[in-house]
Amino acid sequence: MNFKSQAIELHNFLLEYYPIWGQEIMDEYPKTIKDYPSPWIEELNQLNQEELFLIDSKQSFNKIKSKDFILFLERIQKITNISKIEETPELALEDWAYTGVKLKKRHEIQKIVPKIKNIFENNMITHINDIGGGVGHLSRILAHYHFIPTFSIDQNKTFQEIGEKRMKQFRKIPDAAKVTFINMKFGEDQHTQQVFTPESFSIGLHTCGNLAIKLLETNIEKKTMGLLSFGCCYHLIKRDSQFFLSDYYLKNNFLKLNLYGLSLATRSHAETNFANYLKKEKVKNYRYGFHLFMMKHFNRTDLLDIGECPLHTYDKPVSHYIMTKLATCNIIHSFDHNYIEQFFNSPEIQKELRTMFLCNIIRWQIGRVLEVFLLIDRCLFLEENGYDVKLEQYFKEALSPRNLGILGVLAPKK
Repeated sequence: MNFKSQAIELHNFLLEYYPIWGQEIMDEYPKTIKDYPSPWIEELNQLNQEELFLIDSKQSFNKIKSKDFILFLERIQKITNISKIEETPELALEDWAYTGVKLKKRHEIQKIVPKIKNIFENNMITHINDIGGGVGHLSRILAHYHFIPTFSIDQNKTFQEIGEKRMKQFRKIPDAAKVTFINMKFGEDQHTQQVFTPESFSIGLHTCGNLAIKLLETNIEKKTMGLLSFGCCYHLIKRDSQFFLSDYYLKNNFLKLNLYGLSLATRSHAETNFANYLKKEKVKNYRYGFHLFMMKHFNRTDLLDIGECPLHTYDKPVSHYIMTKLATCNIIHSFDHNYIEQFFNSPEIQKELRTMFLCNIIRWQIGRVLEVFLLIDRCLFLEENGYDVKLEQYFKEALSPRNLGILGVLAPKK
């Protein structure tokens, strides 16, 4: 893969559509609606919920007739096309091996262990570092069934105590390697020197926010044999200090992603079903309904971040949701539930909510572009520091939507 040429394509796209992904619909609403091509909105407005779901979930764009809209969607598919790893047979392990392992984790282990085993057997590696190892499921599979010594590193002592207790209960395979639990906040010098050696290889399976970046930097600094990194929770990245990593992105003054862009990248690729789509539509309508209520009754547009709610909140009438938010925001009022229900269900407000949700269907398509753009910066950073790098899809979206893995192996010295 030519990371530089793909980065340019992604960057050009993001520059062109910055007004869409660079802010939320409610940010400076209603001016934001003008950033969305009105013919696209009108076309989506002719579709029913099932047809919109197929577009939102990227399953089918057959109902779209606008050439510009089709080109927009096809362009996204082209510039975010990341190859899948070669399919490997399921690891033939006893059921006991996966005791306590959830389906998602089991799927991830099945996909990455063959890669790790191949790298371990074909390079001068003494051990694996499992970053954010938790209770040690991955470390145990590597050590007990594939004879690879593993350090399971996590700052959560409770998880590790559970893991150590379970480890004593699992059946031992003859000649099994050792799992060593290290409790540390990533980057502590004492343990960093111990585990990040030139003969080590690291795995960061869904390392959140800055942890994924720290993992890359540490492996480069210690000149380890390599790493396999899966990032997540991009919205937790410290944007001032950790953009960008590669000299290529910096020298070309590539557009930095704001919090809106990082949040969109984080949830860009989760496979969904129709029931979840309907729930998402309802959540957005409730949230936007509250904002419209505040705008029209209090001339307030400053309450963009109103916090998350448990999903069961949206099973109650919208008036309950808005009343709760008014109380949370310490808004004094004399409105009752009947008035709020009438306001929310009025034709005028329903039309606005429909338009806003249709805009979001367009906006959400850009999430994968943002994620790939972010990860290619990391790939180039590793390349610039002497690693051979691959960016591939490892997992099924339905089970693990953060499915893009960066594999970097230190290139042989010429």
